[in-house]
Amino acid sequence: MNPRHSQDRLAGWYRQWKHPPEFRIAPERLNAGQRERIAGHLAVLDTALADLASAHAELSSAQAAARRSAASATTPAEQVDTARLAEAATGVWKAERKLERQDDGVGKTSRQISRSVRMARQALQEGIELKIQDHDGDDYDPGLSLRVLSVEDDPALTREVVLETFLPSIYFRGRLIQMGEVVVGRPPLQ
Repeated sequence: MNPRHSQDRLAGWYRQWKHPPEFRIAPERLNAGQRERIAGHLAVLDTALADLASAHAELSSAQAAARRSAASATTPAEQVDTARLAEAATGVWKAERKLERQDDGVGKTSRQISRSVRMARQALQEGIELKIQDHDGDDYDPGLSLRVLSVEDDPALTREVVLETFLPSIYFRGRLIQMGEVVVGRPPLQ
């Protein structure tokens, strides 16, 4: 164990201990496995963003060269590894959903992770035109580009609705790079 991490934990414990019990903050609700999975998703995202940044730099230099010469060539933007980008975006989406589903009060670390995940998603959407689309609660139409994993009868429904999204649909610059996977609910057949 890192000695610095041990000192931080001891300092955190002391800060809580010196206050009356009713004013102490509960320990972090994420277990080690959850923190490790979120860290893994963020690492994949970092790698994909680094790849994208290098492709963007190459694209900028290629555009400058194209302006200087009239020759047309394929741009590095077309060479972006969309599979890795979709994997990173899915990791961000999963981390965001886990943090949203967490019970009541969350600790400082969870809030920081949540803020980082939101910022990463916003950067993906605005910076590189990547759209992560969750389908929970959307009306279902067989013409949509979705992979239906199962269909469940639900007497409370009056029309077909997406009950749960297992994988989000991901669009890169308006082009579908990952098809969403969903469970659809429908009214019972009569």
